[in-house]
Amino acid sequence: MTKISIITICYNEPNLEKTCQSIVNQTWQDFEWIVVDGGSNQETLDIFDKYKTRINKFVSESDNGIYNACNKGIKMAEGEYVIFMNAGDSFYNENTLKAVYSLIEKENADVVYGEIEYFYSANSKKNVLSHFPQIITSDYFIAGQNICSQGAFIKKELFTIYGGFKEEYKISADYHKWIQFTKAGKVFKYIPVIVAHYDMNGTSNNFKKVLEKEIDEVLLEYFSQEEINKAKEKRKDKYSFWENILSVKNNKLETHKIITLFGLHIKIRRK
Repeated sequence: MTKISIITICYNEPNLEKTCQSIVNQTWQDFEWIVVDGGSNQETLDIFDKYKTRINKFVSESDNGIYNACNKGIKMAEGEYVIFMNAGDSFYNENTLKAVYSLIEKENADVVYGEIEYFYSANSKKNVLSHFPQIITSDYFIAGQNICSQGAFIKKELFTIYGGFKEEYKISADYHKWIQFTKAGKVFKYIPVIVAHYDMNGTSNNFKKVLEKEIDEVLLEYFSQEEINKAKEKRKDKYSFWENILSVKNNKLETHKIITLFGLHIKIRRK
């Protein structure tokens, strides 16, 4: 059985070549690559055609949005784990899957997740590395936090058991899945690997109001308002304490780093 299915969703993505190169150049190649294109123009299709010998399954047709396309990919997937490496995003380097595979073999978790570099541009000083928690609970998600699908390897059988993404959510159906899985007691396991560059010019970062509305809807599907309030307050207290012990942050203008050590704030200019 193939260990990993890589699903790439695309619709006229200008940075598609970067995604394709990051997949075909992996030093570990025991994966299947599934492309679900939304009926892109000929220029985009020509790029895919360059990689047709490595693409295992390909479809190009109109769809009803990102998660409808994701669900098409899931239905075609035969790997034990699936990861969504959408057009515009890319694996962090050519050894990413090699590093991840060795850890997945050891963990055998339901969802294995690593870090992400949030990518603005090749020369941007704003590119930021994620710092996801090493232990995930539903409280983390209730507080409005998330992990990135491009850094997560999800057991295919979870979609068989719980169904695909809820397509009525235009931006946060992945967030809905994390809540659903944690509520069902599924095991999330952190791995110390930077998995992907995540394009910050994507859909979910351009529709903040829609995202906030959908997150509220997801939470109320699984929790009472009282549970939500308690979890948010608990997380606020937890992290305000530790941030005063030790934290490193950028200031709002991103010109300096603020290092906090036992309540002492040290300001250092960024290079």
